Amino acid sequence: MTSIPHKLRSAAFYLGRPPFWAHFGHRALGYLQPDLDGRPHQAHAMGWARARAQPLGAVLMHFGLTPDGILPRLPADVLVDARHRVAGAPVRMGGPANVDLLYAVTRLLGARRALETGVAFGWSSLAFLSAMACNGGGRLVSVDRPYPGDGSEDFVGLAVPDYLVPHWTIVQEPDRNGLVKAAACFPQGVDIAHYDSDKTYRGRQFGYPILWRAVRPGGLFISDDIQDNMAFAHFVEQMRVSHGVVESGGKYIGIALKPGLKPAVN
Repeated sequence: MTSIPHKLRSAAFYLGRPPFWAHFGHRALGYLQPDLDGRPHQAHAMGWARARAQPLGAVLMHFGLTPDGILPRLPADVLVDARHRVAGAPVRMGGPANVDLLYAVTRLLGARRALETGVAFGWSSLAFLSAMACNGGGRLVSVDRPYPGDGSEDFVGLAVPDYLVPHWTIVQEPDRNGLVKAAACFPQGVDIAHYDSDKTYRGRQFGYPILWRAVRPGGLFISDDIQDNMAFAHFVEQMRVSHGVVESGGKYIGIALKPGLKPAVN
């Protein structure tokens, strides 16, 4: 649980920066609104996700991205090199849980334009950038809010090697400011959008539509930790789009296919 001193430092950080007031106001307002993230909602979301979970290969076959369910994997040497860099960091910000999923999806889609929220050490960024390099090149734009007072700013993106950095832009703002700016970097839309930031129901309710609009027809929208609440379930039901669920380490990832021209299978 976040300590009171840390919460006070965060409040002071955001209040002293007018561009971040929308983010701070959203978080503060959440304490006054009905709880959509409590245990009953989590249990409902977990049941919804568990009942629909399939292997990634089956989901991508359903989307027409692979004829046989065979999935490319992030090269072992790339992952070992990234682990070595991250191991020397004096802070902890999460591990490479879904790198193979993101790498496989990016390769099979032939993606060259990607948009994501949430960076931390940059494991997802590494997967996207490595896959797009194999696809012939591409561009990734990431939205990552500042981390006030915890000393981790200098280690954001540490997993990404120097040779991939020129193809990567980080918008260092909260979703409330950064998502629209990031999406504007791709006037023609993106092949993949990946949501891994504000996991609250209302945070997703704000961010999902922006990312979805940024995805081109035939592209993919991916959201981590959909078992936390019913936001992803409600979103795909409202949009009436083809979607799949993949389990990873007891957590669930949601993938939605935007209607339109289907990409060719590589």
